[in-house]
Amino acid sequence: MTAPPVLAVQDLRIEIAGQPVVDGVTFDIAAGETLAVVGESGCGKSMASLGIIRLLPDVARQSAGQIELEGARIDTLPERRMNPLRGGRIGMIFQEPVASLDPLMPVGKQIAEALALDGSIASADIRPRMLEMLERVGIDRPDLRAGQYPFELSGGMCQRIMIAMTMIRRPVLLIADEPTTALDVTIQKQILDLMAEMRRETGAAVMLITHDMGVVAESADRVAVMYAGRVVETGTVAQVFTRPRHPYSTMLLRTIPRLDGARKVALPAIPGAVPDIRSWPAGCRFNTRCPLATDQCRAAVPPLDPAGAPGHASACWHRDRIDTELAP
Repeated sequence: MTAPPVLAVQDLRIEIAGQPVVDGVTFDIAAGETLAVVGESGCGKSMASLGIIRLLPDVARQSAGQIELEGARIDTLPERRMNPLRGGRIGMIFQEPVASLDPLMPVGKQIAEALALDGSIASADIRPRMLEMLERVGIDRPDLRAGQYPFELSGGMCQRIMIAMTMIRRPVLLIADEPTTALDVTIQKQILDLMAEMRRETGAAVMLITHDMGVVAESADRVAVMYAGRVVETGTVAQVFTRPRHPYSTMLLRTIPRLDGARKVALPAIPGAVPDIRSWPAGCRFNTRCPLATDQCRAAVPPLDPAGAPGHASACWHRDRIDTELAP
């Protein structure tokens, strides 16, 4: 019998004041797999992740869909049963590591506290395990760093602290929300390599949230492209990068700098901006920015249908025009 995916999200809908910010999102992630959820700011990526771990802001609510962890539904669990999953079976690396750490507590104590919550570790073993994890995530002089506060550390070191705190309990699902934002390129590469190493070691499923298609190419197995609260394309990295089947994916890929491209040439930009949730366009929500849009796009919502190769799907009425009319 085939094991169920670690995470299965089915038709998830999250609303704010009756307006959908996540609208019918469906995807799954297998053990040891990284799914990158990509799209511009405002597309609903982070809100979907907060819905998965049940940490939605007070103004938001899940109005439809279901979420399963290792085959068991978790979106209907009472809070007393959901709370132990957070930081245990489900780990989350938030976008701003410094803001996510307690500024009044040494970082070593914060990691040790996470480990103590496990309940199966002897008190005498907690500090050695904490120091070992600090060393494994590349923190030099762990004895010294463990006694320091977040404001005494760089952004890259704080991100390593977050990874150590998240992975020390060996979660089966790791959600990483823009884990390399605001870090320089060298530190970005180190953080991505560290996450990949931890994933290989623990077999965790990883949901990587990003707007950086270069990070996707470096780190992911599959991609789910989101726009205005909906998934508009999904497939393997090779499928989406070599033959995208949605205009939005195609235009996102054009924004990646190319080493073999002309120098001193401005990168293409997608015109306009993601629409406000209070005024989603009818039909395909990308129609206000799409060069292929027709009356059909403005009138009817395209389904997320197979787009050729197995596992590749897109929600576009005119995917057959992409190769000829949106070719680089």
